[in-house]
Amino acid sequence: MRIIKQHKTTTVFICFVIIAGICNLLIKTTNALFNTVMFCANFMIYIGLILFWAQTVRDRILPNRTRSYMIASSVFMIIYMLQRVFRYRAVIDSLFVYRSMAYIYYIPLVMIPSLLFAVAVSLRAGNTRSGRIVEKVIIIISATVSVIALTNDLHHLVYIPTVELSVFDMGNNTYSWGIGFYFIYAWMIIALAGGAFILLRIVGKKGKKAIITLAFAIVIWIVLAMIHALIFERFSIPRPFFKPEIDCFCMIMIFECCIRSRLIPYNENYQDLLEKMKLPILITDRDLHTVYRSDESMNIPQDILKKAAKEPCYLNKDIKLCSMKIRAGYVFWTENEHELHEQRKRLNEANELLSEENDLIAVENKLREQKAHLNAQNQVYERITEAIYPKQKKIEDILKSADPESGDFAERLGKVCVYNAYSKRKTNLLLLSEETLPKNNRELYLALAESCRFLKCYGIEAAAVGEEYSGLPLNVINDLYDTFEAVIETYLDSVSRMTVSVLPDGVRIAMEAKTGADLPETLLPIKRQESDGLLYFTILNDKEESKV
Repeated sequence: MRIIKQHKTTTVFICFVIIAGICNLLIKTTNALFNTVMFCANFMIYIGLILFWAQTVRDRILPNRTRSYMIASSVFMIIYMLQRVFRYRAVIDSLFVYRSMAYIYYIPLVMIPSLLFAVAVSLRAGNTRSGRIVEKVIIIISATVSVIALTNDLHHLVYIPTVELSVFDMGNNTYSWGIGFYFIYAWMIIALAGGAFILLRIVGKKGKKAIITLAFAIVIWIVLAMIHALIFERFSIPRPFFKPEIDCFCMIMIFECCIRSRLIPYNENYQDLLEKMKLPILITDRDLHTVYRSDESMNIPQDILKKAAKEPCYLNKDIKLCSMKIRAGYVFWTENEHELHEQRKRLNEANELLSEENDLIAVENKLREQKAHLNAQNQVYERITEAIYPKQKKIEDILKSADPESGDFAERLGKVCVYNAYSKRKTNLLLLSEETLPKNNRELYLALAESCRFLKCYGIEAAAVGEEYSGLPLNVINDLYDTFEAVIETYLDSVSRMTVSVLPDGVRIAMEAKTGADLPETLLPIKRQESDGLLYFTILNDKEESKV
């Protein structure tokens, strides 16, 4: 009795199934009116039970693909029942409609196992992309198989008539099985076996009781189907249930096993669920009257419940009262946020400490950046000092020994101007960097032109001619200018006029000199040629090439 009280809805459902079976047995009487009443009662009970179960699924399970598959299976169960009524009770004269009902028979026969397979895949894979793809494949194959059966008159792949189609009444010895028939049953077996295998694997995680219940439901289905085929149909014994009823209600039993083992979550039996959760929870009706209270601490005034029903509120500094609307009212529960507040307090303290440390790190980084900037400047200044010191030393020596009253004073000042021109342009080049130097630039040309302009102070007719822009890198420009300066210093006292031009890979110098001189070691190789009393120097951007 205790079990019946706990599962009274299930008990009533089973009782109605038994009553429908009894009505089916009473159809075979000699009274036509009584037979009709029993048949209608049988049919209405079955349809009512399937619709009732579909409604409970809709109410109990949250909207998802699994619920959609189960509701769709209930629709095909009704079609399964209806086709038998139309075929054997409503259709008498039309052979086409009679055959069509036989073809429609295969639609629920295929779709119900396929939807079981889809439910199993949905439960196994969840809301993953691969799971959704497999489910779509199952539905597409099932629909294709159903269409093959439904359109048999066009292709004869399921039933191959041995008589004219106009007189084909699906009777014995009027057809043979086609390849489509075997394909349909093969897919049904695959769908049933695959769905059962996946469900048994998943439900195994819920414990032995759940897996035994599901396995028992599957075995019941197989046993009843075999008894119906091997005993009742073979010996034409009056039966309480036909195959459609066995298939439909055994499928419902399998689905219920999945739901009640919470393999498919559902929103019933709150009290048992909440007792297992061991949380302070309060359930009320829609008027906020208490229906269930798991803890005496949940004795909360209605004004606070009204406020919490709209948004969470705090009973004290640490206890938060939350709510959720359910089918028959509201469920309230409390959350102790003491530890959260403590953690938040410690986090704020840590954030303050980190903020102070971040400020110190920012100041330290700024100082490091300034120091790095100064170091970089000092390195540049050291390079400039190292590069122009020899020239500045020569300028100092010349000025120390120069006498304004002497005749060579102007010549000495001209030489100082030449050295100063180099010092200035060399400083400018060393202040540049590869990042600030444009790809095509005039730096080398400007340095050569300024040196030529100050050579005129020394009495030398000099000019920079030709292309001004070049794509040479900065280090090559420095080497070319240093090598050019070495050539000028060597021939400074003997040259009377000269021109210099920038080449794609170096510098070209043409000069008229009174005497020849030996060039010192230079950074870049120099090619020297003499023609018609002129000297030609080609400074090449190639340190491997030997000097001529």
